[in-house]
Order: sequence, then C-alpha cells, then structure tokens
Amino acid sequence: MRKKQLEQRFNRRVGMTVNYMFQERPGQYSGDRNVRSGVFVFKAERNDDRLKNIVIRKVKPLNTALDVNLEQILVIPFEQKDIPNADVSVRFKVVKRGARVEDLKGGRVSISGVMNFEQSRSEPFTAILPITDLYQGVGV
Repeated sequence: MRKKQLEQRFNRRVGMTVNYMFQERPGQYSGDRNVRSGVFVFKAERNDDRLKNIVIRKVKPLNTALDVNLEQILVIPFEQKDIPNADVSVRFKVVKRGARVEDLKGGRVSISGVMNFEQSRSEPFTAILPITDLYQGVGV
C-alpha cells in the first residue's frame, strides 16, 4: 500500500519516460567483446514548480537479462526556470549469456530515490516506468 502511494505521489509531480539505446559494438565500454551494453535515458518534466530536483538512488530493470550497476546517484535538476525538462542516462549490461535482447520497448524499469522541494523538504519515491522507445538523441 505504501509503495503505491509513493508511486502515485511521484507520478503527480513528475512526468518521466525511459528510452534506451544499445552500444554499437559489444564490449565498447567494458573491454569484453562478449558483453553487450547500452544506456537507459530518463527524460523528466516536472509538474510541480516547487520541485528543485530528483535524486535517483536505485535503478532496476524488470528484465532478468539486464543489469544496472549504479555507481553514483543520478540527479535530475529543475532549478533553472528556463529549462522545463532534463535528461539523464545510466548504462546497463546484458548479463544473461545468449539472451536475445533486441527490443526493450514495453519493458519496465523500477526506480527509487527522493524528490527535493523548496524549503529543503524532501519526499521519498518509488516508481515503475515503462520503456517507451529507442532513444533518438544527439551526442549521447
């Protein structure tokens, strides 16, 4: 029940989508030619003007073939009024050998952390976000 409330609170205050992109060459970052990896791109837009930033402490794909090793927290800033939305990305690895992971659209990612508001108030959140599409960005 509490988890559902945290998710509803988050969804009221933030609009967030998750896109993905696979690296061009296996082992591009790890040096291991057998390891396939990619990035999840979180696009966030705030619905509450008092929201200063979002701190994501945990990212877990709900696909057992994928793994995210979050080495540091992700911060999505909203302080600048002229920037209504922000993007952050995190790397993932395909950890199951022989897994045929080509299209992640329709999959889901669980995230948790805190939302920081003005007057130094913060609220914890958890949310399960759908993976919407392949990332079509410039210079990731």
